[in-house]
Amino acid sequence: MVEILIALALVAILVAVMSPNIARVRPDQKKALFIKAYTRTEIAAASMINDTEMYPTEYDEDGNLKRFGLCSTDAPIGLLAQSDSVSGSEKFAHYFARAVGGGNSGGTVKTSDGITYVINFQNANATGLNTTAAEITVKTNIKSRGENTEVEVGKIRVLNGGTVESADDVCTKYMSDRFNLKINEDGDN
Repeated sequence: MVEILIALALVAILVAVMSPNIARVRPDQKKALFIKAYTRTEIAAASMINDTEMYPTEYDEDGNLKRFGLCSTDAPIGLLAQSDSVSGSEKFAHYFARAVGGGNSGGTVKTSDGITYVINFQNANATGLNTTAAEITVKTNIKSRGENTEVEVGKIRVLNGGTVESADDVCTKYMSDRFNLKINEDGDN
């Protein structure tokens, strides 16, 4: 009986010592949702740029690049609008919403997991590979003091060629944490 009491006392001491440390280890909800949004954006941009019906590459008769990438504003026949052209933001937001599985309302895409993408389309009909096609502000619903509050968690830049990059310091920090990069004072990896 004494041995059982001693064992229970040891377990109680371990629980008392470990509980504050375990409570601190909880993941940062904003960071986790931002990384999810960033990854989803990478997949969506790759899917969009590789859909040649949605974003075809065209050359003029002299062989110069006429239309290329996610900055293209021409509407694919029968897929978006009956007109020959739509605004780049409408086209981008429509296909981005479809790619991330959310609903589109005027350049704002909301998904069922509480992530909101606010799309700022830029550089309509630009052809440069590294031209910014859109800057996306990521917002998410965070439960704080029993209430859901929508907060901005970072910005993502989508380039015309379909690549995605950090658009602010928060995004850069979250993404460096994502890959566990250790950067020394010289900036080398």
